[in-house]
Amino acid sequence: MSVTVIIHEATRTGAPRIGGLVARELGRRESVDAIVMKDGPLEEWIVECAEGAPVKFFREDEFFWRVPFEARLNAAKAALMESDSDVVYVNSLAASVFVFAAKALGRKVVLHVHEKAADMMNLLRHDIVKMDAVNLADGVILAAEEQAADIAEVFKTDTGGFRNFGIAVDFDAVRTAALEPSKPALNAREEDFVRRDRLVIGMCGHASLRKGVDTFYSTAKALPECDFLWVGGWGPEETADNAIFDAFVEDKLPNLYVTGSVANPYPYLAAFDMFFLSSREDPNPVVLAEAMTLGVPLLCFSATTGVTDRLGRSGILCYGSPNVEDAARVIRTFTPEKARSPEFKGLADTFLSAFDLREKMVMVNEMIAELRQPSVT
Repeated sequence: MSVTVIIHEATRTGAPRIGGLVARELGRRESVDAIVMKDGPLEEWIVECAEGAPVKFFREDEFFWRVPFEARLNAAKAALMESDSDVVYVNSLAASVFVFAAKALGRKVVLHVHEKAADMMNLLRHDIVKMDAVNLADGVILAAEEQAADIAEVFKTDTGGFRNFGIAVDFDAVRTAALEPSKPALNAREEDFVRRDRLVIGMCGHASLRKGVDTFYSTAKALPECDFLWVGGWGPEETADNAIFDAFVEDKLPNLYVTGSVANPYPYLAAFDMFFLSSREDPNPVVLAEAMTLGVPLLCFSATTGVTDRLGRSGILCYGSPNVEDAARVIRTFTPEKARSPEFKGLADTFLSAFDLREKMVMVNEMIAELRQPSVT
């Protein structure tokens, strides 16, 4: 018996990193292989996570949403037939074509849902997910407990048996990776980022409207006395949805630095004085827990994510959607000395135990064991 882990892309932090970590932890107990539907800068990291287990990477266009669903389904079935796994762990609704492929091959399916309602609707509109995907799964795991209401609303299904995974982090791996060398982050003037006696406000993700790149950019423009650092894809060759790239080139803000796509974001995160989650919608922002692991305080907004209860107790939580006025107001209350004080940097210490990956995997292993039990008729 073995498990195939499906990861929808290798292009950013968040859900793909959870998929890689799940594959690694499952591999400590049984045979595992992984399929990654879209290649990207996390390829090397995912291979390292697999610790010698087979990993198959598809190129970007093979599961592109414009490819007819039937063709994507056939490709998924062909990929699964290369493995004799009895359980398929589908990490994200964006990979749900593998739910249908696995069921067609008579295999058990665990579906790990990371999306909120707006993401679910967008995936449905683009025929990336089908209405019966959730019901087909033999077990469903939620990235945040609040997602149950979204699934019930969008997919019209009972969510009573779903289990909550929450945010999970490998603390030691994050802290070790943060010590590795990194390439320079540059502003539009081609000047290197250097941590100085100025607040460093950071964000991590592919530059897009969903990630609030416009809000982040405007906040940097409003606060020239602070440095802003964006970690992740930025230029048009990396992301097609960076609506402020032209303004970035024209304005040449001296205090906004970008890394571009990187496989290891943690050395940059460790340089933040504050993580500003500018996203309009980010249901399970694993990177926030990773930032807290590195002692970086958080600035978030309640309309962004499904984990506001914890964020309200372990960071700065503003009501509503991310906006420049409130973000700038909060940031202006801090000096570098205050932001770098042990008291402020240790704000989340008491909550880190709730993010322990190995504790989460106990539940995952139990679910897989239950699915393997013979059916009682």
